Amino acid sequence: MTSTTQNTQPAPLSQAEFHDLLGEKMRSAIRLTLITILDEEVTACIGAQPYVRRPGRRDQRNGSYRRDLGTSLGVMEDLPVPRTRQGFRTHVFERYPRRQAHLDTAISEMFVYGASTPRVGEVRETLTGRKPSPSTVSRVFHTLEDEFVTWKTRPLAAHYLYAFADGTYFTVIYGQDGQKMPILAVIGIRPDGQREVLAFTVGECENEQAWKDLLADLKQRGVPVVDLWVTDGQQAMRNALAVKFPGHARQRCIKHKMDNVLSYIPKTQQAQVEPELRAIFYQATRQPAEQVRAAFYEKYETLYPTAIECLQRDGEAGLTFYDFPQAHWKTIRTTNVIERLFGEVKKRSHKMAAAFRNEDSCLLMFYAVIRSLKFRKIAMPAK
Repeated sequence: MTSTTQNTQPAPLSQAEFHDLLGEKMRSAIRLTLITILDEEVTACIGAQPYVRRPGRRDQRNGSYRRDLGTSLGVMEDLPVPRTRQGFRTHVFERYPRRQAHLDTAISEMFVYGASTPRVGEVRETLTGRKPSPSTVSRVFHTLEDEFVTWKTRPLAAHYLYAFADGTYFTVIYGQDGQKMPILAVIGIRPDGQREVLAFTVGECENEQAWKDLLADLKQRGVPVVDLWVTDGQQAMRNALAVKFPGHARQRCIKHKMDNVLSYIPKTQQAQVEPELRAIFYQATRQPAEQVRAAFYEKYETLYPTAIECLQRDGEAGLTFYDFPQAHWKTIRTTNVIERLFGEVKKRSHKMAAAFRNEDSCLLMFYAVIRSLKFRKIAMPAK
């Protein structure tokens, strides 16, 4: 009787099983590669292959020790690291840390992008099979401190076309209570159109001395000239600018100004008045803008005198942008440039669902977000 041979096809792998198998194969390949590199490295250090006696030999092997190494493909467990009698030290990875540098970078970036400390641990556990402690995440994040110190004292360009100055608040723990802590900041735009955060510091927004100190820091680091300052109507900041950058041109944020003017007009009438008010700041040139403004004064000075008084305050500063290239009007009419920066920082800090433990942690988060952002250039007019 003739036997019948049946060819049984193996069951197809699921996608998850395929990825697990692929990951295991890649980890095995990386492990073998690391072991080979370590052996070659210790051979070069000693000057001889194992069991080979030769003149000029610089050291002797002394077994190995085992260690785990975290990688983006998982943890390499019990990796044999050669030892020598004189204390061979590999350059393949650092001796004591158990994480590769790119994993530390990933932890830091996840933290900056708003993931909570436990969430960062969950993500890393998914990637590598090992979950870092909350203290590890915080420690990695604080490696930015030295970089931040250098950034704060770096030299600045000698000329900026525009500078945007404003302040915002973050919640910081003082004692046992969370309180609002103000941060003052300045963003500059260089002659090549590149935006750059120039400086930021802790300081009460209504404190003139705090603004003077921030502006003095800019000058000390090499900024003698800013063609145009874009600010809100805060008097303390204006006084500080007059002292530190006398004779400067200033643009009053039109968004804030229009909001202020409309606040003096009954809500039922704001829809009618707002387009006429807005038209002042959206003319083709300054001359028709001044004409529209004069007509607005004449039409509403009797009906809404307080609103007109508000518009007249900082009146000229509201039209300064007309004296600069039209291609830049959209950028320099308002303080949106710096307010978007504040928004990015708060978007990340709010996801952390906790107040900052101290001022330094808040400032470091602010810096960490800044270094992660890509600022777009503004187009420069053809010469």
